[in-house]
Amino acid sequence: MKGQNLVTAQDQGKRVTFQFEAPNGFLSEAVGVFERWDEAAQTYFVRKKDGTQVRVPARGVRHGKVVPDRPAS
Repeated sequence: MKGQNLVTAQDQGKRVTFQFEAPNGFLSEAVGVFERWDEAAQTYFVRKKDGTQVRVPARGVRHGKVVPDRPAS
């Protein structure tokens, strides 16, 4: 079931969350800063708090939205 993706290329630099289906069919989640949109690959690049980067294929997104920044620790 396809959900709603509210993240656009104009949201770069903001904190986002995605629930998406990976190319291998597994369901995954990514929460972090939206760093880059690759138009040719139709892929979001999200930097997680641990510094790793997640590739989120737009066609696999079930839910996506901008979320508030993490509270300061």
